[in-house]
Amino acid sequence: MLEKKHLALLALGTSLSFWDIFNVPYIVNYASKIFNVSQTVANLPLSSEMLGYFLGGAINGFIASKFGRKKGLIFTMGLISLGSILGLLSPNFYYLVVAELIIGMGIEGEVAIVPSYIAEMVTSRGSTIGLVEASGFLMSLVVGPVAVLAGTQFWRLLFLAGVLIAVPSFAFRFLLPESKMWEATSTQKAKWDPVVFAFLLAWFLSYFAGYALFSEPVFSLITSKGFENSSLYFTYVLYGDPLGVVVASLVNDKLERKFTSFASNFASGALMLAWPLVSGLSFLAIGFAIMFFQGFKFPVCYTYTAENIGTKLRTIGFGIADGLGHLGGVFGPLALSFFYGQNVELAFAVTAIASMVAGAMFGIYGVRTKNLPLEKIKG
Repeated sequence: MLEKKHLALLALGTSLSFWDIFNVPYIVNYASKIFNVSQTVANLPLSSEMLGYFLGGAINGFIASKFGRKKGLIFTMGLISLGSILGLLSPNFYYLVVAELIIGMGIEGEVAIVPSYIAEMVTSRGSTIGLVEASGFLMSLVVGPVAVLAGTQFWRLLFLAGVLIAVPSFAFRFLLPESKMWEATSTQKAKWDPVVFAFLLAWFLSYFAGYALFSEPVFSLITSKGFENSSLYFTYVLYGDPLGVVVASLVNDKLERKFTSFASNFASGALMLAWPLVSGLSFLAIGFAIMFFQGFKFPVCYTYTAENIGTKLRTIGFGIADGLGHLGGVFGPLALSFFYGQNVELAFAVTAIASMVAGAMFGIYGVRTKNLPLEKIKG
């Protein structure tokens, strides 16, 4: 069992992961000006971080499956610490590309291992995973103001904050207990579970829709509705995301996650269909609701993914489903941008369908898990 201090420090590490996720656009904006690089080169850190997600889930998931959850957690935070130090000391822009690749690998390792580890170590896994993940999403409220205050002159402070959290978190993880469920199955032969592929597709489509909402056409849509300062009004809409995470964390153990995993993705998609058709306050309200369900899905779907994969494959299966699923985050913004130039309603319909199908995949291929011990679900 995990003590409260263990959960608090795991939450601190999760907060760091999301700090690194949200600070990249600011780092790219500031550092590209300092190092005077082209727009093409300026986008490389973002691309390398996404590649890190792609690689990190499977690699870190394998380490946690083969050598133990504790070693996996140590390795992921070690990667984030190393990448943060490299970024802080980078003498040129290309060091940032390598730094974000390493950080991305560590972040996706955290996404794959932390929910699995907590699920194996506590009884109220839904609410506990939700609260730990909420600490990360709430970091989105902090990064922006800090980044604005740092500005171009002090952009390295965005890495320094990461170092100050990452290094102590890395040291602390040597004190974590090992998962008893992993120890009980560590000598067993792994058997592949087709549900990993189903959840890979579900996460691909869910990230396809989610990342599309952060692309340029959304800002163009906001402006077209008469809201000239699109960044300001996007921020209003975006606040639905952390609120959704918090609410989901509070109800995660009270509702059947087979239903909430389906409903959060489906509801977000259904609202996307209506979004370009309305204006005024209704437009902002629907945008807020879309983001609310986007945030709501993470605590429930993270918990649900861990529950639907057996102990032997849990971290590597989670890493494959979520890590490779992040490729949807590459194609979603591209698809929305392409179709937006043809027809606005069509563009958001494509994104909406992806989200709704993702929900259907979770609902169809997942099993009921409410009030069931983890070992009774998939072993």
